[in-house]
Amino acid sequence: MPAHPPIRVLLIGTGFGAQVHAPGFASNRAFKLAGVASGNLENARRVAAEFAIPYATDDWKRMLDEADADLVSIATPVDQHYPMARAALERGRHVLCEKPFAMNLAEARELSSLAAAKGVVHVVNHEFRHFPARETLTRKIREGELGRLEHIAIQERIPGWARDPKRRLTWLTERRRGGGYLGALGSHHIDQLLLWGGPIRRVFCTLRTLAAEAPDVAPAHRAITADDTFALLVQFENGARGIVDLLGGARVRRLTMEVSGSGGSFTVLDAYRLGRPKGDGTFEEVPIPDDLKLKQTRKERLLAPFSVKVEMIRAAIQEGKPASPDFADGVEVQKVLDTARLSDQSGAWEAIGG
Repeated sequence: MPAHPPIRVLLIGTGFGAQVHAPGFASNRAFKLAGVASGNLENARRVAAEFAIPYATDDWKRMLDEADADLVSIATPVDQHYPMARAALERGRHVLCEKPFAMNLAEARELSSLAAAKGVVHVVNHEFRHFPARETLTRKIREGELGRLEHIAIQERIPGWARDPKRRLTWLTERRRGGGYLGALGSHHIDQLLLWGGPIRRVFCTLRTLAAEAPDVAPAHRAITADDTFALLVQFENGARGIVDLLGGARVRRLTMEVSGSGGSFTVLDAYRLGRPKGDGTFEEVPIPDDLKLKQTRKERLLAPFSVKVEMIRAAIQEGKPASPDFADGVEVQKVLDTARLSDQSGAWEAIGG
């Protein structure tokens, strides 16, 4: 079997891009980092030096024109996703884009249609679904171990800006740039709801900016416009219900996920452990299948599930295998995000549009 040439990657973004994307691609021998772009030239040069990348710039458009590549990996603020992904697709490049991959449904649909027309690999980076506990639960749901799905409950607690007045303000605090925890973390949870529960019929959502309401809040924090707390209720097409409860004013970070059906329940105890609830309040630990196990990464915990995504992209490009979630799946997530924001404004349940 002939050897494949390396998949040349252009990286846009040196925050999460430098922490996870760059080492993720560098650790897979099928890929070669060919260029990096950042809004700050020094950041681009720093990442280029660390990962032996031959091209560094502060002009991503110029990089797309000057640097030969097969795949563009986008790890930038949300408001930059659409123009960057569109430009990459128009040049016939495969695209991996951070989530949510668009600001709104119109952008998402346009990118999905363009990607399909170009016939390239297109993936949204919902890497959380690859943690072993979640992957095992996904398999058990598909194998019917839960019976008829009845309820999904996700609760997340984060010590956000409301509990850390010295925390640096970034684009995540700006609603106009696509900031806020509904998009940043809620998109992951919506992806998981859709993966486990199927299509969603309608939603009810309330958003809150707790950091701007805190006592003795600094003027800069009072100006925060993006949500840091939300409650999202969903009704699935199959009749099941779901809830995502996220608080950005917690003292300790934690996450719990429970899925219940007519045949039993499973609880994600942490990223690497899945449990079955027992009558005494404890859990029977569920074995993780060998093919779903991951070696934990100490320095950056998301590097482990991201490596699964990278290998999936390799197989899609070199072998024509499916890669998910793709931009069409991202459209379904975007529908829920947009409808959740509409519900927050109307104060009512809102149906998911077509």
